[in-house]
Amino acid sequence: MEKQDLKIKICGMRDKENILQILRFEPDYLGFIFFEKSSRYVQEDQMKEIIKLSFGETERVGVFVDEAFEKILDFADKGFFDVVQLHGNETPEMVKALKEEGLEVIKVFSVDDDFDAKILNKYTEADYFLFDTKGKLPGGNGVKFNWDVLGNSKIKKPFFLSGGLGVDDMEMINSFKSKNLYALDFNSKLEDEPGLKNLSKVRKLMENIFDEK
Repeated sequence: MEKQDLKIKICGMRDKENILQILRFEPDYLGFIFFEKSSRYVQEDQMKEIIKLSFGETERVGVFVDEAFEKILDFADKGFFDVVQLHGNETPEMVKALKEEGLEVIKVFSVDDDFDAKILNKYTEADYFLFDTKGKLPGGNGVKFNWDVLGNSKIKKPFFLSGGLGVDDMEMINSFKSKNLYALDFNSKLEDEPGLKNLSKVRKLMENIFDEK
């Protein structure tokens, strides 16, 4: 995939005014974390107000960690997200069940040097994979993993690359070789504080993302 085709996801959003400002840059995805232990947790009452904003073509991603199937469906019915992201130890059966409900699913895998790509074969029902750094938290650790682990794995499904990505990483991204890299997922490296993105950093990202290779 050519770099200009890469999608951009900005995750960990929750401040309504900040979201409105970020939407002006027209990212492909905005991520909302419905995991109570996250410092970027979005409460249900907050989300009811957020979805009143005009998102245009930007899709909302609902991020869950080992959440109950019924709650995910409830949040989907309330219009909280367009795409569900499973960031825990969800089973292939969970992915299949959500797909059968008509949902688009991103399945996340935490990666370190010992990552075994064979596990991906169990999750063929997912629409996309997302690879994040294995750390103390399910996400938002702000640290990169060794991308060579993915490059050597011959991944056959479109995937999001996450884990400590920042505005100054484009040269490194350019050198990463994988034809199925679909999207770049940014979070903590764009922040002034958890859940609040720095507009200058986002502007720089969106202006520079399509610079010549």
